[in-house]
Amino acid sequence: MSKIQFESTESRLTILEPSKEFAEGLHTVVIRKDPLLGDTSVYNPFLKDKARLFFGENDAQLLRHLIESSGSTCFFCGEGVAKNTPKYPPALVPDGRLQVGEAILFPNLFSIAKYHAITALGRAHFLALSEFTPQLLFGGLSVNQEFLKAVYRDDQTILFAIVCANYLFPAGASLVHPHMQTLVSPVSHSYHNRLMAACRDYYQKEDSAYHEDLIAVEKEIGTRYIAQMGRWHWIAAFSPIGSNEVMAIHEHESDFAELTMEDIGALSYGISRVLHCYGSLGYLSFNYALYSSKKLAREEGQRSIIKIITRQNLYPNYRNDDYFLQKLLQSELIITLPEELTLKMRRFFSPECT
Repeated sequence: MSKIQFESTESRLTILEPSKEFAEGLHTVVIRKDPLLGDTSVYNPFLKDKARLFFGENDAQLLRHLIESSGSTCFFCGEGVAKNTPKYPPALVPDGRLQVGEAILFPNLFSIAKYHAITALGRAHFLALSEFTPQLLFGGLSVNQEFLKAVYRDDQTILFAIVCANYLFPAGASLVHPHMQTLVSPVSHSYHNRLMAACRDYYQKEDSAYHEDLIAVEKEIGTRYIAQMGRWHWIAAFSPIGSNEVMAIHEHESDFAELTMEDIGALSYGISRVLHCYGSLGYLSFNYALYSSKKLAREEGQRSIIKIITRQNLYPNYRNDDYFLQKLLQSELIITLPEELTLKMRRFFSPECT
């Protein structure tokens, strides 16, 4: 019997439906529980029909207007980065900014961590999800790893890092131009802290690493395991914390600074595949976060993981996809079952799609 249990509770309810002249209609609600943290998510197959109403399609005209109106004033475009973005002190970053390929990293003027870096991902002001190439993502991830190593050398208090992204306004971005953010801190954020504590508790109880065991059991079950790319394993989350959550788990490392160039290359490829699939499904806005902890004791069972989710589409008066369920109950609504999402994702990780 697996040490990891995938718990779900199914409830059936009957309502009198006006569309059927108030005849009885049987509905099912399933609550899933994350095996590690216990976080819940809710699934009702009838919500697929409602989702078509409150998850509208991206409005091409509105999108074109936003791209054109924001492009002329974007300080991530062209010479704007050199003229309008701040620099780090030479003691930390000798040239003030870091660059790898098209990616340029500089400090955030409105920091929410001891070190909060912004990375303009490339020259293009807007990208369709299929245009987030492995090369662009590799530049962004590589320059952020270089920054993290510089912080480690300069500040011994630093233990935690999050490499994350908001793309477009529904995901919380204030700019259209594709960019990354990195938060580096001596203090872990609440979700990251819960994640590490749960991994530590699991290791002490089971004498094995949770994510190692998760990879093994998801491979065996097969319905949510998407693919392996290098030392990263891509899996659709059983109980997602956001819409269409896909996560990747590194086999060994917990520290982003310790990843090899091959690791970063494989991760870049995987992210590009996930985004390409999201784009094919009609999505445009997304968030992701890569969780990193500084080379803690290996026996604590820590691993570096990334979580990627889709957000609401962009159209006039779009409805926010976070409401009381997510913000106050800390539960997520499942529209597409993870097992169905896996089948769609696998096609984009196959060699034929490269």
